Amino acid sequence: MMVALVHDLFFAARIQTLAEASGVAARVVTSVKEFETLVADAEPSHALLDLEMVDDAVLLIVATVPHVAGFGPHVQRENFLSARQHGIRTLWANSALAERLPSWIQTTG
Repeated sequence: MMVALVHDLFFAARIQTLAEASGVAARVVTSVKEFETLVADAEPSHALLDLEMVDDAVLLIVATVPHVAGFGPHVQRENFLSARQHGIRTLWANSALAERLPSWIQTTG
């Protein structure tokens, strides 16, 4: 199962559709509290993070998830650098999400 924390409803719907088309169960939420509860209850294998929502609390939440990826606007380099410094190695610009998400779910699952 994949869980995703996303602030934009357009991306939330897109992520849900991509996951379902890949045959993966997914839950997409827009609040950190809901995300925290979902990770604790569902014990997902994958977590996808909107880099605009990542902070220390979110990083603690995903510490138990085996596969974590992040995405965000390519112009917000500081978000990508911060995520990398906190151990998130799979990072995509928003424009690459649709292309890369399905294979990431499949190959790391």
